[in-house]
Amino acid sequence: MTIENNKNWKELLPVISELSLLVSALCDFEDSLSIAASKDAQEEINALVTEAQPTLLRFKGLEKKREKLQKELGLAPTSLSALLKEIPEEEREEWAEKIEALEKNLNRFINSKENADRILQVRLSDISLQLEGKPEVTNFRDRRV
Repeated sequence: MTIENNKNWKELLPVISELSLLVSALCDFEDSLSIAASKDAQEEINALVTEAQPTLLRFKGLEKKREKLQKELGLAPTSLSALLKEIPEEEREEWAEKIEALEKNLNRFINSKENADRILQVRLSDISLQLEGKPEVTNFRDRRV
């Protein structure tokens, strides 16, 4: 392993760890957004979106850094599980823990985003009906609220 590769491997682990934390925070955002949308709380939605912007920017920056490091290591594009196979055996346990946390948070994010999208679609449907002059639909209430 060259010195440059070793440096890239050492930089990649903290990036993956921080990505996991940011994805978890974005899950919380999506959950809060779902609840606010189900309550039709426009001001709360606006505040949440404004509050989430720095997290989204940090996430985008780290994701670009992860892609760059993986490319320099000759591992782009590759899945997280394929990445784990390339880790030296003595470091694999530490990496496995970080990668597992990131995968768990990514799956949680997908579920949170799907819930938020579903609620927003119902809201958009309600608005569309109102614009067409049809009677107001009863308020949607998320089962988690």
